[in-house]
Amino acid sequence: MQVRETPFRLLRAAVFAAVSGSASLLLHLWSGGNAPGPLQFAAAVSVLFAAAYGIGGRQRGFLTLAPLCLVAQYGLHECFELGAAAAAGHAHGAGLSMWLVHVAAALAQASWLARGDAALARLLDVVTLFFARVIRVLGAGAPVMIRPRRFTLRTQTPRPVPAVRAPISRRGPPLFAFS
Repeated sequence: MQVRETPFRLLRAAVFAAVSGSASLLLHLWSGGNAPGPLQFAAAVSVLFAAAYGIGGRQRGFLTLAPLCLVAQYGLHECFELGAAAAAGHAHGAGLSMWLVHVAAALAQASWLARGDAALARLLDVVTLFFARVIRVLGAGAPVMIRPRRFTLRTQTPRPVPAVRAPISRRGPPLFAFS
């Protein structure tokens, strides 16, 4: 089992979209923004889910996730503002506190996602190894493949290493010890 398999990608994308969309909306409201409609919020979370699923093919670190989360926060902010402007008939300016909250949310989400992916990957490795040992102990007889190995074929033969012509041996006591 690996993190990039479809069931785990779906789970990771769903949790990330729900938590980051909800947290972004709550922080947006807390910093003075207007609430978008429920359909607009659902559409924003759906787009976030699709993007998270598309990007979730492998584990990513904090430095890769931080810019992606900043872009997501910017998109969520604009989506929330468009919905609020259409509902209220006016738009308010995004103040410094609004942007600081969105930047803080993006960095927290990137940290959370990087740590969560690493923990899930470790958990899946431990579970896989546990069940592989259980199957071996029970003697099911079926070979258990834990992780497929990749073999690369060499196209060139390795060059022979030339033998040393005169080895220098420095073993034994120093010469001055016998004087």
